[in-house]
Amino acid sequence: MFLLNEFEDKFRYGRYVLHLDMSFDNILLFMKMLEDDELSDEDKYLIGLEMLVKDYKKIEDISFQEKADLFKYIMKEFLDTDIDAPPEEGGPTKKDFDFEVDAERIYASFLMDYNIDLFEQRGKLHWKKFLALLSGLSEKTPFMQVVRIRNMEVPKPTKYNAKERQQIQKLKRKYALEDQDINSALDQAATFLRGKAKVGDKNG
Repeated sequence: MFLLNEFEDKFRYGRYVLHLDMSFDNILLFMKMLEDDELSDEDKYLIGLEMLVKDYKKIEDISFQEKADLFKYIMKEFLDTDIDAPPEEGGPTKKDFDFEVDAERIYASFLMDYNIDLFEQRGKLHWKKFLALLSGLSEKTPFMQVVRIRNMEVPKPTKYNAKERQQIQKLKRKYALEDQDINSALDQAATFLRGKAKVGDKNG
């Protein structure tokens, strides 16, 4: 249960106890790295471990296969993402926000609703707390207003709603996100991580 659990971002690996950097800004950088098409999956395993494991020097000499297994373990146990799981039926859920594109809106919305300055919280605010706060933003915030527009359906045309349809279509074009191809399990993992905050459910 969220309120009863403490975030123990450490675990034993062989004879070592490893500590993770689960601050929201680090995980956002990690997700951006996963989406980098110029990096191979092998590169992402190695770079990802260096980003997530604070005491990486303890494990830098283990084999690549051990590093890959360790990376997958951290993704599954600490980021709730199983890289080896088969793709969900119907493919990835349509993206209705992007942490990079919507960065300023997210910043302004946290300040507006919670009086939280995310710049001051870098290296402090835990990823899971960040997700809980993000999904709890009110409809009046700039971020949630844009998410609502992206999820909004254009009504079927009638002889009375031409102006309304035109306005909705204009807003949807303004805030549309570029489609991203899902080329690998790690690309999909980044999509799943983004999807942990189900902000699109709040468009009613």
